[in-house]
Amino acid sequence: MHNRTGARASFAALWEAHPAILSGLWALLAANALLPLAYRIHPLARTLDFLSVFILAFGAAGLAWRRSRREGPAAFGLLGLGAALGGLRYAPTLLHLPHAPLLGPAISILSLVALGGGFLLWPQQARMPRDRIRTFLDGIAIATSLFTLAWMATGSMASVGRLSRGMVLLYMIQIGACLAVLTLWLLQETRLALPEQAQAKRFVRWSLVVLLAYSSIVVLLRITGHYIQNYLGDAAEVLHQTANALLVLAALSPATTPASLPQREKPSVLRALIPTMVSLAVLALAAIQIFRPQGEAPRALLALGSILMAVLVLRHGLLILDLERLSQGLEDRVEVRTRELEAHHREALNSLRVRMMAGLAAGLAHDLNNILGILRMRLELLRESCSPTQLQTVEILEDASERAISMTRRILESGRFQDLAPVRVSLPQWLAEQEGLWRALLRPGQRLEIHAGEGLWVVADPQSLDQILQNLVSNARDAMGPGGILRISAGPRSGAVRLDVRDDGPGIPPGQLDQLFEPFYTTKPSGTGLGLATVRNLVLQNRGAIQVESAPGQGTVFSIDLPVPAEAP
Repeated sequence: MHNRTGARASFAALWEAHPAILSGLWALLAANALLPLAYRIHPLARTLDFLSVFILAFGAAGLAWRRSRREGPAAFGLLGLGAALGGLRYAPTLLHLPHAPLLGPAISILSLVALGGGFLLWPQQARMPRDRIRTFLDGIAIATSLFTLAWMATGSMASVGRLSRGMVLLYMIQIGACLAVLTLWLLQETRLALPEQAQAKRFVRWSLVVLLAYSSIVVLLRITGHYIQNYLGDAAEVLHQTANALLVLAALSPATTPASLPQREKPSVLRALIPTMVSLAVLALAAIQIFRPQGEAPRALLALGSILMAVLVLRHGLLILDLERLSQGLEDRVEVRTRELEAHHREALNSLRVRMMAGLAAGLAHDLNNILGILRMRLELLRESCSPTQLQTVEILEDASERAISMTRRILESGRFQDLAPVRVSLPQWLAEQEGLWRALLRPGQRLEIHAGEGLWVVADPQSLDQILQNLVSNARDAMGPGGILRISAGPRSGAVRLDVRDDGPGIPPGQLDQLFEPFYTTKPSGTGLGLATVRNLVLQNRGAIQVESAPGQGTVFSIDLPVPAEAP
């Protein structure tokens, strides 16, 4: 009931949009149905009948081609070719060409092949790389199976009813092609993409159904001899024009925006195996006839069976090849996904470790600061009353206390999520402003080079950005030799701005790269292992990302991706 309502609504909408075209369409169908009754009254009736057929066929082709060029899909171009060839099938009869009874069905077969090509050209939700090729092979298998059945059924008969055996086989090819295209359309319809073309697909499907009915009825009428003797043959031809009329409706159907994309239907193993099961059944019947004791095995039947077997082998060989490639691709994707999950797991553990240390560090720093405060007060008193020889010892103790206070401060900074105030920052201008400070951090003989393109803006907290770069510059200074070069560059990258800090130091062994950002991990004899942990923490708080690349003897580069403003400043 729902389908009927949808069809009526679709036709009503088409009538409102194209009343002139649809009125002409009904007039041509009525002429095709009524003019054969006047064949004996006036010879002009036959000419007008053929003229109406050509107008309808080429009108459908023109509308389909226009739809293909203007709106798509491109499949409408081949559907239009099928409609045009459907009209040309009457040309041999009208022009009294030699072998017209053979040429008509041959052109009809070409028309069905064009319709099948349009089906294959229609956008599909391909599950495997060679889905279209296997669909084409399925069509060949179904058509070949039906022709093989017809060959076995006719046997050695010279004729079937009023038709010669050759004509029967030709018509069976036509029916087989039509049945193959229709079967493939019905089997694969849920996989045809472009849900906004639902109305057009519905009319194309009904056009194929009508063509199948037309082909079957014509064969029966010709075998029984009722095709020419009365009006039944002309009435059957109306079905052919109805199929072209349905193609006109498909070409006129407007594209609609679906409320939601349809869910992909779960693949049905039984439906997918229908062409294979039909082919195997026909092969079994052919084998029985070929290997029967009496008589010589028919060579034609052997050839047909070989063709059918080759199609099945090729079809399933392509399927196995695609399955192997999909399996390999799935393994590769699983491996990549596993590495990503492991990286995220390590990142989560590091974040958890930093948070746990924040609470521990706060308590330790509070107690240590109290103790260090007492120590500082006592040292100040000692400085006032100590002798010159004792003053050197007091200064050493004061320096040690300062280092201890500095260490507690760094512990707090590494584990604390600071309140950031991200703003728009012109990265080239900011780099130029900080250049003097970074040069002062380097040792004598070490050089600094800064390269940044124009118009690079980021969203970041300037104070935390300054702390990030100071830590990285200090690490590079310690890693490089006296004549080392530190290069800081910035450029756009995939919706962000990448800031690279590159040194030409000895590099970092590969086994240590994954641990660089872990708290308290250091490769320096006097390091605390908190600098890079602080850097990573601040980068994440600025909604950025940081990564490191290094190799022994090739230096190290820290790459920081910072977000860009939503709108240009």
